[in-house]
Amino acid sequence: MTAPALIKQAELRRMATIAKKEGVRVEVEVNGKIFRVAPDIPDTHKQTPIAKYEDFDL
Repeated sequence: MTAPALIKQAELRRMATIAKKEGVRVEVEVNGKIFRVAPDIPDTHKQTPIAKYEDFDL
């Protein structure tokens, strides 16, 4: 028989909803183990490559 889950799927979904809505990391500690859920980084915060001199047509 398998061991019961330390944190249930419904709790993870609630944590993910809060993380995404508020833009914060959510942490829960269960039996000395920390579970973290962080929001996705929006595309506006991702680095874009810088055009090099060789890429320009002069």
